[in-house]
Amino acid sequence: MNITAEQVKQLREQTGVGMMDCKKALEKSDGDMQKATDYLREQGIARATQKASRVAKDGLIYSDIQSQDRLGLLLELNCETDFVARTEDFKQLTREIAGWIIQNRPKDINQVIDSLKERMDQVIAKLGENITAKRFALLELNNQTRGLIQSYIHPGDKLGVLVELKCQTDTVIQNPEFRTLAKNISMQIAATNPLVVTRDKLDQEILEKEKDIYRTQAKNEGKPEKILDKIVQGKLEKYFQEVCLLEQPFVKDQDRSVKDRIIETQKSLGEEITVGEFVRFRLGDETGCTEIVSH
Repeated sequence: MNITAEQVKQLREQTGVGMMDCKKALEKSDGDMQKATDYLREQGIARATQKASRVAKDGLIYSDIQSQDRLGLLLELNCETDFVARTEDFKQLTREIAGWIIQNRPKDINQVIDSLKERMDQVIAKLGENITAKRFALLELNNQTRGLIQSYIHPGDKLGVLVELKCQTDTVIQNPEFRTLAKNISMQIAATNPLVVTRDKLDQEILEKEKDIYRTQAKNEGKPEKILDKIVQGKLEKYFQEVCLLEQPFVKDQDRSVKDRIIETQKSLGEEITVGEFVRFRLGDETGCTEIVSH
């Protein structure tokens, strides 16, 4: 039977389903609009699409480490309620999406959603809530780099971290002290939310904005012009300790910085250790949504 564009349009308006799915449904139903609608509902497509407008604010953060700790994935998958986020169906979907991302290396989250739409729609239809993949990050060490990718998921699955910890030899990678340091640094990032590893990585615009704020504060407090630069620099140093990972007080020993803790491990293990890229996802945050692949 020849299906007209008008029929497809009408079914799409009634169900909210995509044009190709509507055409397929009409073909299978010999052009019968009701049967086509029933077909879409049976497939779970119409029901899922109707829920797409509902806000998915809950969900979980998931991590996966592959390739002998040289490749790490961080993924945020959203649903409407914590109840659904705790179901095995939702967790299984998360694992499937993570596996697909690692295997296919998509360029962005839209490619993930487009490629896995049918599978996601099946789970949406079964669980009765809108589900959407929000963001992912991939970190990978190249063949010339020694080290590992460490992940940390805070209890509750609402906060997650990936971090690269680099060294010079494969022997050190297996050392328990090196791995403990990697775990502690990942937990540090989760707890303190640094912006960068070192101060030289801070955006100049951010620094200038901070300086302007500190200068204005000092002026409003009536500080003399001749000491404004000194005051601004002092406050800037405190800012570095807040947002630069290596300058932060180490969460397990506030009397030392993260850099001090790394230096201590370097002396113990006898080689240089550096922190590379890191990614931190908190459920629902609007920042940090860029997909990252480190080479």
